[in-house]
Amino acid sequence: MLENFAKWGPWHGKFGFFYPWEEYLKIGEVLRELAAIILALGGCLQASTTHMELASVSQTVQLESCEAIGSRIVWTLRELGDSMKQMRKCEALPHTSAKLKAARAELSLVISTSKIAAIENIDALAVASFVFLLKKVLDKVEELAKEVEQVGDIAGFRAHSTIASK
Repeated sequence: MLENFAKWGPWHGKFGFFYPWEEYLKIGEVLRELAAIILALGGCLQASTTHMELASVSQTVQLESCEAIGSRIVWTLRELGDSMKQMRKCEALPHTSAKLKAARAELSLVISTSKIAAIENIDALAVASFVFLLKKVLDKVEELAKEVEQVGDIAGFRAHSTIASK
C-alpha cells in the first residue's frame, strides 16, 4: 500500500512535516469498511424486494422509518465530507451524534420479536439482516464522525457555523 509512504513526503502547507497522515489512513479504512457494508445492504435490498411484498400498513411504516434513518445517515456523511473538504470543524457533530443515537433507537423500535414473528420465516430473515446491516452502517458512521473530529482537532481545522436543523 503506497499510502503508507506518503507520510515521508516533503513540507506540506500549514502542516509542515507534521501532516496527520495516520488519521487520514484511519478515515480511509473506516470508509472502506462502510462501503463494504453499504454494498452488502444494497444486495440485501435487491434480494428482498423480489421476494417480499409489503402486505400491511405496519410494514410500510417500518419502510418509511428505515428511509428516514437512511436520510439521516446521508445528511451526516455529507456534513462530514464537507468538513474534510473545506478543512473546517463540523460544528454539527454533537447534533449528529444525537441524531445517530435517535436513529439507532428508532431502528430498534422498527423491528422487534413480535413484529418478526408476524412475518413469514424467509421474509423475517431478510428484514432481520437488513436491520442488522443498517445498524452496522450507523456504527461505522459514528466511528467516522469521531475520526473526522479527531483529524479536525489534530490538524487545527477552523471553526465555522452550520445549520444543524435538518
